[in-house]
Amino acid sequence: MSSANDSGGAPVGDRYKEQYKALSGWFLGPRAENSDVFMDIFKDMFEEHIRLRNDYFPSDPMYITEEIKSSWPYQKEVKDMKAKLSKMQKEMTNSVPFFSPRYQGHMLWDVTMPSLLGFMGAMFSNQNNVDSAASPVTTNFEQQVGRQLCDMLGYNIDKNNAKEPLAWGHIACGGSIANIEALWASRNIKFVPLAVRAALNSLLNKDDAFLDREQVSRALDYSLEVYNTSSKKIENTALKDCTSWQLLNLDIDFVCDFPETVIEFVFKNDKDISLDDLDKHMSDFKVVVENEGIMSLGLFRFMEKHDLTHTPIYTAPANNHYSWPKAGTLLGIGSGALKAIQLDTQFRQDVSHLREVLQDCLDKQVPVLSVTAVMGSTEESAVDPIKEMYFLREEFKEKGLNYALLADGAWGGYFKTMLRDSPGTDIPSSKNGGDGFVPYCELSEYVTEQYNHIQLADTITIDPHKSGFCPYPGGGLCYRNGKMRYPIALFHPEVFHGEDDPTMGVYGIEGSKPGAGPAGILMSHNIIGLSNRGYGRILGQCTTTAKLFYTMWLTVARDDDPFLCVPLQEVPTGYTLESAKAMIKQKIAYKPIAEIFQDETAKDFLKKCGPDTMINTFVVNIRGEKDPKVTNKLQVALSDAMNVFVGTDASRVPLLIMQSGLDAKKHGKGLKEFKKRAGLPEDDEDLNVMANCCMNPWQWNESIFLIGDLFRLMVLNCIGRVKDVDVRHRFILSAPPNFDCNCNDKSFFLEYMTCSDRLEHQYQASIKVVADPADNAKLKHYIESCIKENMPVLFETVSPEGNKDIVPNLYNILHLKDWDQGKYRVGWKFVNDANHAQIRLKVLDVPRYQRLDMSSSVSYPMKQKYFIYGDGDRTIMSHVMSKLPDFQNTVRLSGRPHLMTERMLKQGVVAEIEGVEGAPLFKADSKEMLTPLQRSCYEISFKGELYSTINTTINIEDTVIFDTIVPPIA
Repeated sequence: MSSANDSGGAPVGDRYKEQYKALSGWFLGPRAENSDVFMDIFKDMFEEHIRLRNDYFPSDPMYITEEIKSSWPYQKEVKDMKAKLSKMQKEMTNSVPFFSPRYQGHMLWDVTMPSLLGFMGAMFSNQNNVDSAASPVTTNFEQQVGRQLCDMLGYNIDKNNAKEPLAWGHIACGGSIANIEALWASRNIKFVPLAVRAALNSLLNKDDAFLDREQVSRALDYSLEVYNTSSKKIENTALKDCTSWQLLNLDIDFVCDFPETVIEFVFKNDKDISLDDLDKHMSDFKVVVENEGIMSLGLFRFMEKHDLTHTPIYTAPANNHYSWPKAGTLLGIGSGALKAIQLDTQFRQDVSHLREVLQDCLDKQVPVLSVTAVMGSTEESAVDPIKEMYFLREEFKEKGLNYALLADGAWGGYFKTMLRDSPGTDIPSSKNGGDGFVPYCELSEYVTEQYNHIQLADTITIDPHKSGFCPYPGGGLCYRNGKMRYPIALFHPEVFHGEDDPTMGVYGIEGSKPGAGPAGILMSHNIIGLSNRGYGRILGQCTTTAKLFYTMWLTVARDDDPFLCVPLQEVPTGYTLESAKAMIKQKIAYKPIAEIFQDETAKDFLKKCGPDTMINTFVVNIRGEKDPKVTNKLQVALSDAMNVFVGTDASRVPLLIMQSGLDAKKHGKGLKEFKKRAGLPEDDEDLNVMANCCMNPWQWNESIFLIGDLFRLMVLNCIGRVKDVDVRHRFILSAPPNFDCNCNDKSFFLEYMTCSDRLEHQYQASIKVVADPADNAKLKHYIESCIKENMPVLFETVSPEGNKDIVPNLYNILHLKDWDQGKYRVGWKFVNDANHAQIRLKVLDVPRYQRLDMSSSVSYPMKQKYFIYGDGDRTIMSHVMSKLPDFQNTVRLSGRPHLMTERMLKQGVVAEIEGVEGAPLFKADSKEMLTPLQRSCYEISFKGELYSTINTTINIEDTVIFDTIVPPIA
């Protein structure tokens, strides 16, 4: 439970001696460990909603009676609803498993329990926050969330603080909408001074105007401080004498109050005017200003009326989110009005180039609507130098150029919570950490400096549904000066009911929007807290994860591996690449996390290394590869292997990492330097990259480097997909189809025939296939003939004839759907058939696919390892090869081992054979290799559900194959 401050601002997290343990109460958990807590709370919330319905005018009759419930139409519809919802939920099992530590892809992870429960609870009432009359409770929730976010980001929410403008924030459906709104507000506020002068001029010609001519003339004489291009000084100039350029470059805070300021100036010496009359004049004048404004006239007519010949521009860094060019098209200035600012070698906005662009606009008198700083880019995880950008604006204001400074913190906004302290006595954490100790890693000095100045921006986009761990839709926009939102407001009487109406829907782009979103966000804020003991703690632990992943990516490739892995960020100052790797291997890799943070060298390295905001971007390149097109293909192959797509079985994707791309034109010199480090030419080719977003606060360091081991093996597979050529492949039948039953399942299992003679054959694979129904009789005859002749049932692939757009190598044959149909369909030849007949097979599943690891650092395991897989009727066990020389050995078991669930068997499990040494067994005084399985019954151990160690026995029914695999000839 967090504590909110008295002003209704950002709540702070509670303090604990072992702060990391509080996180366990905020999430459902990767294994739904808090399901009991979740269900208890949800049950109470649902029962409260039931009471609400029953207590609202309790004398009203019941509409759905027991008689109706007993009717056939009612029962049929309910049954159909249950069936379809059950089907939907089964289909949802192939959704991307964002909750799992194996997910390291996009800016998504599990949402907090408070946000999910709050969202679900509010959905029962289906409130629409477009209008307070349709959402009297959740509109208030949204107001509270807006104040909390403004306060957390450093804006003023105290009405009694006259030194700073009063901030305002609200919830949008996402960061894209918030960014577009920020530019919309920047454009409209830019043109308000011209509209004010035009409004006054229009009143001069009206005899029945609420202001007489003398009052209008007095208003036009209002003195403004503007830059005079002739004297090159700031001078007082009457409104009527100001140039359009001068009026387009007034300070935003002044413009927010400009219409009221003018009316107050007109009547400042009128002691007889009442406050009500003054308010009436202000309201009437605002209507005239609005009629003369860009919202009423449109961009073309407005610019034409004021002789504005230059289309206004706006800037964002070259790596800007796609919402920024989209905003230009929607606002009628075109995406070409966006001037992309080059990036420096750290992939942050290059302020020197920004200065050049602004100076050019000043010289040519091109209006600048806004300059955007990205606080955490989504590809490079870079934080722009907003402090320096603010002072650059102050410099240009003195030259007569002004604009809105916008912060795109859609991803990075919540990182400000890491810098907000929770008040009270600090109780230090235990030095030894204890079991499960998870340290808090601080932001770098540079990033801290930028977040300490984020409140200098005029607007800040922030997404609770990103680093706020809340459900979609949940974006947000905060205004430093809440009045900046007025020029984009449409006060329609259907949804606006007067000045005191709290309605949020009159501001922003959206109309109808769910009140459940703010409800969930508010609960998450109030329970967790927007400080370093709440959200800051989550992000601090995630930052630790990101830093550790950086060290893993830097060292994942072994010295003799056929690939390099190069992170986007260079190693910290004071280290060479080799010295950094040596330190990581000695002090960080595979170490318990508490041990790492007791070492000052390792701790200092982690603070300085890696990305600004938790996203590691890196590229994998084949050693010696100079063609970026091949490197790009490799990233695509990695992405295909590590993502869940439509029709993908999510259980066959053991690790999920996102693929992205760096545009050569946008990323400039930084990308060229990055390519150089990756062994690629410094050319103008775009570069595909991989990115892992670290939003799991519980990731153990040991598991991070085990993920690295898994990733390394997947890279070996994908190199094969990219580089392997078309050769024939042989498979042996490991479990036959059941032709005798009347069931529709005629599937069977095949084991790949591993060979070390060439790279294309250095694989282990276990697959489940089914033949075309028309080929079943032919297949049955072939299997029976081989058994009768005591020959192995072998199949050999036959590539499709003609031109091939995709090389029919082993990876593509087994994984790409195209090979099961149409022109790419591969033939499967009967090897031990005199006529070498062919059939068509469809690959149903690939329980195992792994290229042999040929690194010199590979060693034999302590115990022999076998891969056990199958289905409800068949259980196969196949040896896991390690260091060559080794052997291929596949056996059929009498049944599924005890305590190995059918789901686990389908997935495939690696088991250790107890009492059987991991190195190959040789015949005495001979080089002849023997099968290590000399008996029919063995004890095995494997990791069962929830990582428990299971010890059980297996019974071998018969042997499918035993063959020696020797190292390839050099």
